[in-house]
Formats: sequence, structure tokens, C-alpha cells
Amino acid sequence: MPQRRYYNPHLPQTLVIAQILLYMNAVFGALDVLQVSLDTRVSYSGVGKLILIASVAAQVFGAYGVANERKVGYQIAVLASFMPLIGRIISVIQVGASISGNLRFILLGGSILNVLFEYALIALLLHPMSANHQKVWFR
Repeated sequence: MPQRRYYNPHLPQTLVIAQILLYMNAVFGALDVLQVSLDTRVSYSGVGKLILIASVAAQVFGAYGVANERKVGYQIAVLASFMPLIGRIISVIQVGASISGNLRFILLGGSILNVLFEYALIALLLHPMSANHQKVWFR
């Protein structure tokens, strides 16, 4: 029976860091769902909150899939890395506000630290080292 793991240190460094960031972003996303935020002006709409909840689940599943070298895990991790951004766009559209007027919220969200992790995760997962490794070794 193959060993299942939550963290795989034997992957390339980009995927190892991506696993950690997926789990960390899931924690930050869960805190956003609970609205434990320093910036109380930022809030998600109903659909945006559902997308945020789905992104938390996808990030955990994606990190687990990457750790176990699964292609579907990598694909879900890439999708999950974009979901917070998509959730913020949908929240702005749903409340009827202009996208250009709310560009700061869309691109930066509620916390600069959180958004740095989000963009770093996107870069790590789409890095050629990560993409090539998953193409060759993941099943």
C-alpha cells in the first residue's frame, strides 16, 4: 500500500514551497471566511464567500495532491491559487460596483501579506520547474 503524506520534501523546491503556501493560504482563507480581519471595510458577497470557501477546500486538496504526486492535485492547486482573485472579482460585480473603481480590492484584497502569499503561490505553481516536474513525474 503506498504511503500517503501531507507534505513531500522530496519534490523540487518550487513545489515544496507551494505546498506550504497552499496550506497557509487555506488558513488565511478560513480566517477570511470567518471575517477575522484587521481591515473591516473589506467584505465578501454571498457568491464571493462561497468561492472563498471552495478555494480553501481546493487549496487543501491541491496541497495534498501535490504532496502525493498527483496530476489532478497539481491542476486543482493551480485553479485554487487563482480562486481568491476570482472571488474578489465576482464580489465586486455582484454588488454592482465598477471593476476599475475597486481595482485595489480586487488586486490587494484585505491584507497585503495575504495577497503576497497568493501571488507567490501562483508564481511557484506556474514556474517552469514545477510544470516540468509534474508533467514528467506526477501520475
